[in-house]
Amino acid sequence: MDIDEIISEIEGGRGYGYERYVTVGGVNIRYAVKGDGPPLLLLHGFGEFLETWDFNFHFLSKHCRVYVMDLPGHGLSDKPYLDYNISFFTDFVIGFMDTFGIDHADIIGHSFGGAIAVSVATSFPEKVDKLVLESCFGLSNDISLLHKLCNIPVMGSVDTTEPAVMSALEHKARMEFYNPDFVAREMAGMSYRFMQMTEAKRVMLNIMHNWVGVNGLKPEVVMVDRLRLIKSPTLFVHCEQDKIHPVELSRKAYHLIPKSSLKVFNECGHCPHIEKAAEFNEAVLAFLELG
Repeated sequence: MDIDEIISEIEGGRGYGYERYVTVGGVNIRYAVKGDGPPLLLLHGFGEFLETWDFNFHFLSKHCRVYVMDLPGHGLSDKPYLDYNISFFTDFVIGFMDTFGIDHADIIGHSFGGAIAVSVATSFPEKVDKLVLESCFGLSNDISLLHKLCNIPVMGSVDTTEPAVMSALEHKARMEFYNPDFVAREMAGMSYRFMQMTEAKRVMLNIMHNWVGVNGLKPEVVMVDRLRLIKSPTLFVHCEQDKIHPVELSRKAYHLIPKSSLKVFNECGHCPHIEKAAEFNEAVLAFLELG
């Protein structure tokens, strides 16, 4: 399957029907926007794409103007050769907001996107009204063995078309869900198609090298010490059965932010916005005071 076929399948089979492209900082970004009212940005996790917000985008757009995107290096957005460090993604979010004339917004960040959201909220506090940190990455220096292995240079020689890669993505999906049903399998399938795109593997390894060292997260990615700097009201969302980032991390972290609260779901893994979509959406609306 060549790149044109991949794009056609993804946009035709799963697209919202009105996805667009915009240039931010010289990078062509795929995005979608819907709704009226206060702006809300949704930042997806590592190796993910805007379709992972399918169960939230349309519902939340009934109450606010929702922006979803493939972050740089992800999905169908451009994958230029550069350093994908935390500062780059922070500046990208601000650039995205400036491109659309958004002076300030609410932000939801899932996992990797949560770390980016924290960086934005602490570097540009005037830009963030309210913050939702879902299964947030960077709440501890300790990371899984899988993340450490991905940082080994030899991993760059892995062929992303091999069946082993698909098996690894399916395993990742099973790790992320309490009930690894068809949704998890579909996400693994989409991830596999994205990983076949030119430069996708290089970008993912680049991010790991910029964010992870042999002893854990690099200092600039550890968000714990930065939490006290957050001025925005903040909602932590986590699940009891999260195998990627333990719920205890959010239980400890939310006490470090003056205006914060914690919502914990049961029988749910790393992606409550998918597995507990209805409850997640209602919790977000209540927090944003939009329901």
